[in-house]
Amino acid sequence: MKAEGYRVAVIGGGAAGMMAALSAARLLPEGKVVLLEKNPGLGRKLNATGNGRCNFSNRYCRWQDYGGKDPSLVRSAFEHLNPAETTALFEELGILSREESDGRLYPYSEQATSVTEALHEELKAKGVSLRLGTEVISVSKQGNGFHIESGEGFIEADVLIIATGGKAGHRFGSTGDGYGFAKGFGHTLERPLPALVRIVTEDTFAGRLKGVRAKGSVSLAKGHEIIAAEEGEIQFTEDGLSGICVFDLSRYLGEEPAAYHIRIDLFPEYSADRVLELLKARKRKMAERPAENLLKGMLNDKLVPLYLLLSHIPGEALIHQVEEEQLLCLSGLLKCREVAVKGTKGWVEAQVTVGGVKSEEIRSDTLESKLVPGLFFAGEILDIDGKCGGWNLQWAWSSGWTAGLHAASIDIG
Repeated sequence: MKAEGYRVAVIGGGAAGMMAALSAARLLPEGKVVLLEKNPGLGRKLNATGNGRCNFSNRYCRWQDYGGKDPSLVRSAFEHLNPAETTALFEELGILSREESDGRLYPYSEQATSVTEALHEELKAKGVSLRLGTEVISVSKQGNGFHIESGEGFIEADVLIIATGGKAGHRFGSTGDGYGFAKGFGHTLERPLPALVRIVTEDTFAGRLKGVRAKGSVSLAKGHEIIAAEEGEIQFTEDGLSGICVFDLSRYLGEEPAAYHIRIDLFPEYSADRVLELLKARKRKMAERPAENLLKGMLNDKLVPLYLLLSHIPGEALIHQVEEEQLLCLSGLLKCREVAVKGTKGWVEAQVTVGGVKSEEIRSDTLESKLVPGLFFAGEILDIDGKCGGWNLQWAWSSGWTAGLHAASIDIG
């Protein structure tokens, strides 16, 4: 079977892959770019982001906020396509945006499919050959180009972009295929780990708090060192903690999550001394009331019995019977209750991947491989990750645009 020939081949039809194909196609004649996607449609994972609304970027994205061994990859990609330019590009494609809290950007339609469909239409308009439902079996370097084998036949391309995503989102087809392709070209990986995911704790009381939500802050600590801290809504689950602030902490757990613990502060706006003053004032004013009234109106009702128990305050006691040491203990727990980390809910629930193709093996200015000329990477397959709120999709757009731009411009000799 004779192989079809293209200037640029892109493997992966997610956010990064679509943007890479579009960027390349804008610089090349029609029919010179092919995009291969194993799912029957483009953007399957993208369509589920933001609960189907697609938080496609964030006005406050900065390259310094990203994780990975070398976030300078993001700096270079942002020089080619930053959040403001992404919003302008989307508007050019017919996607109006609206900004919500914390700079989160969504399509005005409130539908992720609007973004996918607009990109799909633009890819077709630019003459990109779309091979949907086409799973790549193998890729190899042959001469000055690349040989791609799929269930549909063979493709030859001068330049190859791998944008297959990571391992997060199995139900959307993200199974880590690209890691095998990268290794085949001699690349190595920072171990891929699940992130933006619920954290499982050793908390004995987790079960009784299931379903409780409380505003506060959470800090990830290793020994006495604070690794990261976030504020927001903390969600208590049957076996641990959830919520955006907790998801963001999960990025830092690494390969030994049990080495960490989480500190929960339910009064981040108040100092420990101020919390103690409030409790003492309540004791004076409510002396004859049941002890639970110490925290009424301050905490979710379901949290009150637990914090009294942990402070050794009997539930049947009256407030005037609460001793100073117990008040001091209670105020301390309200500001810092520690729970040991056991692990996470893993790949099944993870939204993104931490780790991936090592940054040191990639040219930061172009995202081209330093090992194989003409090979580029984009998106989650690389060792770059961001927090919740549009950071990871912005990396997908910016890295895809950068890889496509340079792939189309490279001198193949």
